[in-house]
Amino acid sequence: MTILATELTALTGTAAATAPAPGAAPAAGAEIVADAVDPDATELQAALDRLTAAGAPAALAQVRVGDKAWSGASGVRDIHTRQAARPGDRYRIASISKAMVATVVLQLVDEGRLGLDDEVGRHLPGLLPAAHEKVTVSQLLDHTSGIPNYFDVLYPTGTDAEMERNRFRYVSPEELVRRAVEQPPATAGQFTYSNTNYVLLGLIAESTTGRPLASELDRRVLRPVGMKDTSYPTLSPFLAGPHVNGYRQDGKGRLVDTTVYTPSVWGAAAGVVSTSGDVNRFFRALSDGTLLSPARLADMRAVNEAGYGLGVVGGGDICPAAPGDRVWGNMGNGFGYRSQSWNSPDGRRQVTFGWTVTVPGVVGPPAVEKAVQEFLMTALAATCGPVAPDPGTKLEAGR
Repeated sequence: MTILATELTALTGTAAATAPAPGAAPAAGAEIVADAVDPDATELQAALDRLTAAGAPAALAQVRVGDKAWSGASGVRDIHTRQAARPGDRYRIASISKAMVATVVLQLVDEGRLGLDDEVGRHLPGLLPAAHEKVTVSQLLDHTSGIPNYFDVLYPTGTDAEMERNRFRYVSPEELVRRAVEQPPATAGQFTYSNTNYVLLGLIAESTTGRPLASELDRRVLRPVGMKDTSYPTLSPFLAGPHVNGYRQDGKGRLVDTTVYTPSVWGAAAGVVSTSGDVNRFFRALSDGTLLSPARLADMRAVNEAGYGLGVVGGGDICPAAPGDRVWGNMGNGFGYRSQSWNSPDGRRQVTFGWTVTVPGVVGPPAVEKAVQEFLMTALAATCGPVAPDPGTKLEAGR
């Protein structure tokens, strides 16, 4: 059995930590919300500490089963000040943002203001070349539009120079789209991951509602769910409130602080700043009917051949409640920040975590990638309760 094996082309320093001994009190970076999930919180903290020991300056997580949750942190907010990371610290969640933007779009479908089969040209006339105007909303949501990725224009080689050149550069969503379609299109109807799809969805949401996407995310998602530590910055390159700094390994292996970076290059594709706890709140609200009707949630979870639904990814579950159950969520890969969130279909079992080191390209440092998989296995196993995990399960992180 393979879990989370979907390969997605996503957006493209070091604090050592010692794992606590079995049976020891939870580490200083951990907090217990209600009762700790099984196994003992020390196992979860130890797995998180191995992630920072492998090379991530900070790692933050929340593992939840029903009303019981464990929240933990490891490492430091800043490699220079050495201030300890805390469980509720904010970080850029990158492409997990897509699930939130998809939720806004699907709410508009529920309201009869949009249709999944609507053509983009109907809502954004003149923005796309004629060859792309018949692309549908559904094809944007599941990355089968064939529209190229603007990131390949802004960061064609992923060099340090490109990173710095774009650090404080504002790029409007319309310009991102125009730059994207300068490239040859992929085949419409086939899965080709492109952040341009979600920039277009953000523009469609704004055109349909007459309000900025930030306002719609706040009104339709953040406030109803109680995501008080989540925001969608559009202009300021700074992170507000308690947060961990992000770091990218440069071409010489040095850690470059990427915390302060223009959010316009992420936009509706990856621009949300959140916490592990707030992301869990979001996915639980998706499952319990707070945000979407059962019909729209079913649409969201209908995956294509690549395992991608409408803003979410499905993967095999280590301890499914019923045969064939998947965990649902998404993965984020930004500059200096990476994240994953996986949730059972009913939203009762949840694992969300983020860490703060990236490299040019998609796959991170090998030691960190190994520690990510170990934490994910430990965390999912912690949600199983009396159901024994499948010992043959192999975890393969998606991109």
